[in-house]
Amino acid sequence: MIPDVLGYRLDDALSLLQKQGCRTSVIMTGPPRRNPDGLKRVVKMQTQGDQVILTVACEEKGKGGIHHGI
Repeated sequence: MIPDVLGYRLDDALSLLQKQGCRTSVIMTGPPRRNPDGLKRVVKMQTQGDQVILTVACEEKGKGGIHHGI
């Protein structure tokens, strides 16, 4: 069974999936005009055959979340 790693930090997600014997590939995505350098998190997860494809985005520091009123 493939673990659900949606929202995980990329390093943690890859480690967990590899321990389960999953082959993985990573697609980076981000906003069109900026290139945030925050923590990389899994924002989408899909399977294709025996491979798990992770779409990853960098967090923008100071954006969103309960601490910023959103």
